[in-house]
Amino acid sequence: MICARPIRFTPDLAAHRRYLDALGATRVTTAPGWEVYALGSGRLALHEASDSQPPGDVLAWEVADLDAWAERARAAGLTFEIGQTDHGIAATVTAPDGTTFTVDPAAEAEQPPPTDTAFAVLPIWYTTLAEVEGARQVVTGLGGIRRVTADSDVWTDFSCPAGGLVAVHASDGDPGVELGFEFDGDVETLIPALEAAGVEPVLIDETYSRTLQIPDPDREGRMLWINEKQQDLYGYRSTETSA
Repeated sequence: MICARPIRFTPDLAAHRRYLDALGATRVTTAPGWEVYALGSGRLALHEASDSQPPGDVLAWEVADLDAWAERARAAGLTFEIGQTDHGIAATVTAPDGTTFTVDPAAEAEQPPPTDTAFAVLPIWYTTLAEVEGARQVVTGLGGIRRVTADSDVWTDFSCPAGGLVAVHASDGDPGVELGFEFDGDVETLIPALEAAGVEPVLIDETYSRTLQIPDPDREGRMLWINEKQQDLYGYRSTETSA
């Protein structure tokens, strides 16, 4: 089963640690210039930025058994290559829009993940409207499970069986990836812990749900979004069954 584990390349690992610690994430892997955090659902990797890899986000996933995952992914029609990368053996996927990412064997965690599953990683894959269906097919082939789709077809999000979420979003610009999060609860309850950590959140009412926005440490004037799990499905359709 696949787990979402996007990578943020950053020159300021400490700034990301502050909000992740405040939100209850657990650092489970540590190496020089490389840290992996377990969220309530999914993981986030922080990688030291460099001239060859400037600040920004890339998609990536983890699986417990790469060979078993590859067998299922091939049967689902996903095209990929398994081989040596700069960080070890991994599967490399190149999507129809040119987006490239890896599926890696999960490293053994140094400490257990959080017990509260409410806080989830939610990377957003931006692509052109013409490539939205191709991107959705790739995520499905990876093992993602479609969750909510906009009637306009510009947004589809998926849950990953081993943790985390990923969204495909149509955009007028070039394909790209943006780090985001989701909270299955009242995002306003996160404010005191963030403020205590020196992070200044902004609460926003969107048409689909509320979001908590915090300053992005790597992009001046930009924000990281923590979306409240969507409850109002007007203009959307969901595959989740009601409790």
